[in-house]
Amino acid sequence: MRTGSALLLIYLVLLCHTPALASLAGDSIRQVSVPVGYLDQVDSKAQRLNTTLSKKTTQYLNRMERFEAKLLGKLRTVDPSVDTRLPAGQYQQLEANMQQPVTRAASTYVPGLDTLSTTLRFLQTQPGGLSPGALAQTGASVGQLQSRLDESTLIQQYITQRKQELAQLISQYTQLPPGVTQAFANFKQTAYYYRQQVEQYKTMLDEPTKMEREVVTLLSRVPAYQAFLAKNSLLAALFRFPAWDGGSLQGLQTQNQVQQLLQQQVGGNGQAVQGQLQAAQSQVASMQNGLSKYGAGGQDLDMPNFKPNTQKTKTFLQRLEYGANIQFGRSSYDFPATGDLGLSLGYKLSDNGSLGVGLSYNVGLGTGWSNIAFSNQGLGLRGYIDWKLWKTWYVTGGYELNYMTAFSGIADLRDRSAWQPSALLGIEKKYRVSSKVQGNVQLLFDALYAQEIPQGQMIRFRVGYNF
Repeated sequence: MRTGSALLLIYLVLLCHTPALASLAGDSIRQVSVPVGYLDQVDSKAQRLNTTLSKKTTQYLNRMERFEAKLLGKLRTVDPSVDTRLPAGQYQQLEANMQQPVTRAASTYVPGLDTLSTTLRFLQTQPGGLSPGALAQTGASVGQLQSRLDESTLIQQYITQRKQELAQLISQYTQLPPGVTQAFANFKQTAYYYRQQVEQYKTMLDEPTKMEREVVTLLSRVPAYQAFLAKNSLLAALFRFPAWDGGSLQGLQTQNQVQQLLQQQVGGNGQAVQGQLQAAQSQVASMQNGLSKYGAGGQDLDMPNFKPNTQKTKTFLQRLEYGANIQFGRSSYDFPATGDLGLSLGYKLSDNGSLGVGLSYNVGLGTGWSNIAFSNQGLGLRGYIDWKLWKTWYVTGGYELNYMTAFSGIADLRDRSAWQPSALLGIEKKYRVSSKVQGNVQLLFDALYAQEIPQGQMIRFRVGYNF
């Protein structure tokens, strides 16, 4: 198949996934009520991401500049003229560019941001309703965010070029001073994390809030909005969609229309066209899988042993995990059976481990099925750490302080001598319950069980969930 035909197939596959537009029946949004607070929410979101992206970009550029300076400093010990072999760095200029307004046309396509920007421009063309000043302010914030993303794309291109220049420089030396290889590895890893950080921000933009979805849903009922989106969005500019001529717009190509167009362009019967379309879809999926495996543009092929920590590009709140667990204790002659209910708050250090704190409540259940009675039997303060051993198996340990005496009020807990320590170590099995819930089973050994009064449990079995 000719190259032009292959490109046409992929282009038409993309069109197949574009929602169909309804027929034109009007050109006003008077019948649509945009929710109060929509502009404030969008403006706040855009300004927050713009500030965060600029701050993170500066941090990553400073790190890469330090690693490069360290690398060059090591090389100067064996070659004082090393600076003449490498073009001067542009990190300071790149940082300055992130703070300057960008007047060139947008070039980085983010579906969610494109929808926001085009929607705001459409609302600006409609008389009445929203405040022109508020619309202009929100539009400027969204436009600035688009500019920052465009600038980040240029920065990534420069980083790729700089990485190649450093690799070429290092290759000129047969014996490298200690530390050069590690400094270059740190440079490349920082470049990787910056790219992933930018991709995370793009993903956040592709996850609209409830109000943003509501506005787009309402406006989608207005044919004029549909036509404006098809004509003025960044996607339309990138693919050069033909402008709407004011006539009847029946909608973008359906599957049947695409097949008919393919028949005209590349020939073949219906089954052959369908097969070609499926083949093109497979090619697109294959390319996406390849990029996901090796990073954007395949730029991580020179780090085959690098295992990225996906937690590094997440915010503090995104790295928190919430948990709950329960364990039971048998009744004895003097004490009732108990249920130990625990809550925890953890922080993910990496994809392999986390640490956290927790609080437990020991509730008395009575001495048997015929004598069930609830009572306050104790409280506990916990600290723990989990670390992956293999697949879904973890080693877990922790230190706890337990108030193991029945109490009737908070005042009873002030007796420090009644709090007894526990040192726990064991194994943990984690399993997936849903996309957001993870179950776990723990088997723990208490090294201080013999010192507890009354003597505690040597082996503790806990079942819980993390969110």
